[in-house]
Amino acid sequence: MPASKRPPKPRRPGRPPAGANLRGRLLDAAIARFAERGIAATTLRAIATAAGVTPALLHYYFNSKNSLVETMLGERIAPFVAISVAPLLTPLPSPRATLRKFLETHMRNLAGHPWMPRLMVREVLSEGGSLREHMQAQFSAVLSPKVFMLIVAAQQRDEIRTDLNPMLIGLSLISLAVFPFAAAPLWREVSKSMVRGAPDYEARIEHLQRMAAKSPAWERPEAEALIGHTLALFDSALEKPHAKSRR
Repeated sequence: MPASKRPPKPRRPGRPPAGANLRGRLLDAAIARFAERGIAATTLRAIATAAGVTPALLHYYFNSKNSLVETMLGERIAPFVAISVAPLLTPLPSPRATLRKFLETHMRNLAGHPWMPRLMVREVLSEGGSLREHMQAQFSAVLSPKVFMLIVAAQQRDEIRTDLNPMLIGLSLISLAVFPFAAAPLWREVSKSMVRGAPDYEARIEHLQRMAAKSPAWERPEAEALIGHTLALFDSALEKPHAKSRR
């Protein structure tokens, strides 16, 4: 039999072949399933199936779900947190500018990791979430006090409104950063159904198309549109009454 037609020899037991980045692929598959179904509801077998490998191969790299979650925390979530909090660790001269930079950085970070908003909603914001305690200890321990101090400093320097509660401003900032990315898929479908249900559906579509041709805002990628919209809300909502917008 010609060498080219011979069946491949079965792989010997031991370490999987190098170069395929199987470990990273398995971690990606696990994160995607965790974000979609939740950590508690996701089995190792389901992760292996999603990654197109056998459960035995998954077990070679991660001998338990706890091991997989710990790896995700150390190799994916910790670097994510480091990027988001960086503006808070190297503040600008203006507290308001630092807050705005943090908001933009965090949103761009979320846009680059689309699994993170869904994972946060499931495992951090939801009651009983598997990652709530960890994120409170790691992320919030750095973020919350620094954001709060920046808000107070900005109010003391008369950079932002002083009639708002600093704690609630901080909550609003985090909500503005996370919620748009978490809710965008649902809102997109709701918006489509609303338009389709209108009697003048075709006319509305034509109108939107004409607007898209005239306005640069309609040509921006969705993530950029969300970020730009949120920053505009930040600029207007925290501006002192009857004052001109400034950044």
